[in-house]
Amino acid sequence: MNNTELIERLVELERSMVEKRDVDVKAFEEKQKRELVDYELKKTWESNGYSQALVDVRDILRGESQNDEGIEDDAY
Repeated sequence: MNNTELIERLVELERSMVEKRDVDVKAFEEKQKRELVDYELKKTWESNGYSQALVDVRDILRGESQNDEGIEDDAY
């Protein structure tokens, strides 16, 4: 392998590493945005007193889900 080929391969490797880094940074930024939106939504709900209502609804839905799985329909 001559120097020109070696330099070309190194440049190609550097480009691929930069592209991977850019993809990783973009994914991290998107994750941070989602977490911020979730946090702001939760903060808004809590400030409006809806936090407990949300927990209650979630518990009710979980209970219904468990009942649906555990009870068979006898209406034949």
